[in-house]
Amino acid sequence: MKKRSLKGYFGISLRGILMGGADVVPGVSGGTIAFITGIYQELLDSISSINPTSIALLIKGKPKDFWKAVNGSFFLFLLTGIAVSIITLANVLSDIVNNPTETK
Repeated sequence: MKKRSLKGYFGISLRGILMGGADVVPGVSGGTIAFITGIYQELLDSISSINPTSIALLIKGKPKDFWKAVNGSFFLFLLTGIAVSIITLANVLSDIVNNPTETK
């Protein structure tokens, strides 16, 4: 887990937006974007940290320790960016598909 400023977390959200945008486009992977933008290893490490040991912290009533163990702030900002991108782009693509413009 890296120490980050608010600006650093904003950068994680921007990477999430890029990942979400890639996920909406067929044939493009959000994981590829994570690799290109330099957060792939941290993403894998954070996902791997969700295990019986970290879940036990949550069950024992230690949510702060759980949050720290699973790199919760990283997940929060990344997933927020992904969600914003997917919702926004899905709506835009839906409008394009449902209301095609006529070409002359």
